[in-house]
Amino acid sequence: MPKTATATPTFASLAQRHGRDLAYIARQHTNSTVPDDPTSIDATALIELVNDAASFLELARHDQDAETLESAALLLTEAHNADDVDQPALLRRAARHLSDSYDMACELADELGDDHDF
Repeated sequence: MPKTATATPTFASLAQRHGRDLAYIARQHTNSTVPDDPTSIDATALIELVNDAASFLELARHDQDAETLESAALLLTEAHNADDVDQPALLRRAARHLSDSYDMACELADELGDDHDF
């Protein structure tokens, strides 16, 4: 069976894919400043957005989801500081942690009684 090639995620592709979901979560935090377009942010803003979303989930007692996003933020930070050789592996690991951001946002919206359109 041939192997399928999977593109290595980039900061831009992760923001594009998860930015809206993370922004929804982060907006629930009163101290959060969410970018107008969270799908086209740079690496630093993405890391900040993930940290803000994790912070809110921790306050909301979604401990497992908060830990998942905290791990993603750490991996993104490491990737941002890594050389070109190590960065792809770190971004792939961060992407796995971010893969449930849509479900996290939907669950939160349900709890809040918000019919937010994702």
